Amino acid sequence: MTIDRRSFLKLSAAGAAVSTLAPLLNCPFLRRPLDAAMLGSPEKKMILVFLRGGVDSANMVIPHGDGSYDDVARPTLFIPEADAIDLGNSFASAHPALSNLIDNVPTGDVAYLHRVAYANQSRSHFSSQQYWENATPGDPFSEIGWVNRMIDNSDFGDLALPAASISNRLQVLFRGPLPLAHIQDLERYKFGDDDVEAKFLGAAPTVTSDGAGMLGVFGAADADGPYDGRLRALGRTLATSLEEVAPLDSAGYVPEGGATYPSAAAPGEFVGDQQAYQFFQQLKEAVILLKETDCRVVGIELDGFDTHANQIGILDRLLRIVSHGIASVYADTSVGTGTTLWDDLVMCTLSEFGRTSAENGSFGTDHGEAGCMIVAGGGVVGGVYNCDATTWEEGDLFSAPSGVPRYVAHRTDYRAVLAEIIDRHFGQSTILADAIPDWDLLTGDAFDYLEFLEL
Repeated sequence: MTIDRRSFLKLSAAGAAVSTLAPLLNCPFLRRPLDAAMLGSPEKKMILVFLRGGVDSANMVIPHGDGSYDDVARPTLFIPEADAIDLGNSFASAHPALSNLIDNVPTGDVAYLHRVAYANQSRSHFSSQQYWENATPGDPFSEIGWVNRMIDNSDFGDLALPAASISNRLQVLFRGPLPLAHIQDLERYKFGDDDVEAKFLGAAPTVTSDGAGMLGVFGAADADGPYDGRLRALGRTLATSLEEVAPLDSAGYVPEGGATYPSAAAPGEFVGDQQAYQFFQQLKEAVILLKETDCRVVGIELDGFDTHANQIGILDRLLRIVSHGIASVYADTSVGTGTTLWDDLVMCTLSEFGRTSAENGSFGTDHGEAGCMIVAGGGVVGGVYNCDATTWEEGDLFSAPSGVPRYVAHRTDYRAVLAEIIDRHFGQSTILADAIPDWDLLTGDAFDYLEFLEL
């Protein structure tokens, strides 16, 4: 019995979450042989890291060349140039907590994209996160993510496990018409000898048998019920995802190249930091998925960047976690002979907005405008973008889109960054308008590529 996964899954209008079960049997009826040439070579992949809460871009990548960045505007948050890390363009410096990234990943493989936002920036966490994930500013209710659109409109949708959200919830990025996997922890997806589980999963249909249990239902011909198609679509995503994930050994995985993903057993500098351990676990599992399966996109997240009060210690800690994480991925994926995963990987941070240029009375910053993204990978053109003497103009640190001069002015629309990744990294220029609604109608300098990726 041969099933076209793509045709079946497109019956669904909802995203899928992978359950805590794994298949008892190999399920070839759930998979369709793929033409490798159809998918392109090499296989480009991506890790998206959503830094939730709104990162203070002015202290992440610091515009020391702008004289208004000083200890008057930021009496406690100001970072002297001597204490920051020189980024080599005589204008911008990095937060000292990014030292692990800067010291251990080649300069040419890391791009810092400053002043990224969108017109009429929302100050709401909910709305702005939604816009970054659905690529539709102004529509806070759309639950269709741009990753889902990209996968659904490309050849990647034919893969058994094209994308996965590894987090405590299915990120909006991955929701949409094509069911995509949500995985909380790879170690949960191990199947035991429990008879109840075995009976629930059952057996797939064959030429002589209708099958049994869940696999029998998902493999049967469509019934007439109004939800049958959607149920089976979700079920097939469940089964194919489990088939891919179940053999992976997260607990026994040994990173390459001296990479360290700290755990409670080997905490390193993050001793006692449970949030850091969870983040590193997600990051390690993202690398495992990208190395061991056909998965093309993995999304993880790190919370806590909403620094309204006592920002110094909070931001320092979170940026150290991010810095260590990117450096660990580089060490783990850049070794080997011939083409390595790092050569074909883009690792990209997202955050819903930056923060105010002046600190508040609680030694923190409030919801702002433009943010800063870090993009790393073997095909990245390293350097600082939108934060140099040529592109940074007087007043950009204290712009006044809402009448009060307190926001970092945006120069590049975030959708231009997403488009460049879809186009130049994945080679999917023909689907840009499908992945990013109205892309072909968006004009102006804000939508020009920054050219942070090699052609």
